[in-house]
Amino acid sequence: MKILFLNGSPRKNGYTVSLMKCIEKGIDSSHSIAWIHSYDLNMTPCRACLQCRPNKECVSPKDDGHYVWHKIRSADAIVIGSPTYFGNISGPLKILIDRNLTAFEEIAASGLEMPSPLHKGKKAIIVTACNAPYPMSQLQSQSKGAIQAMEVAIKAGGYNIIGSITLDGAASKDGVPLKIEEQARILGMKLSL
Repeated sequence: MKILFLNGSPRKNGYTVSLMKCIEKGIDSSHSIAWIHSYDLNMTPCRACLQCRPNKECVSPKDDGHYVWHKIRSADAIVIGSPTYFGNISGPLKILIDRNLTAFEEIAASGLEMPSPLHKGKKAIIVTACNAPYPMSQLQSQSKGAIQAMEVAIKAGGYNIIGSITLDGAASKDGVPLKIEEQARILGMKLSL
């Protein structure tokens, strides 16, 4: 199985990536794992030209967005994560998602039919870290909003979200608590099944 990690954090050693690495530890070693760090990508934002709809792939000049499109299309499972920024995901992850609409769903050229999910039944996990402490972190303006933003793309693709994990009060923590590490590892094991 090919498992794709889509990281929306600028910090490769921050809490979002740390949680994602805990998930990775739970994944059986027989599976192939690839990481995409959205902050490392050279990718222009979506121009809303709608040409990806009949053509299936973005018509913008070739950049890392096209590379990501192929990675998403070929992955058997996705782990997507972002820190919480004003109740939403990071800008680079949002650009990645916007540019890869047709990697998640097929849209008829006429645009009159409902989009069809391209990954029906594949598994996904959603990860976020939030500086707000619990229960404030569960507000729409905090981690709940970031989780919902990622869910929109994942659900459009037809993925079965097997779980989400949030590290609340990240600014006051000194590392990922063992209980959260274990929850993340268990999610990785479930992804492997």
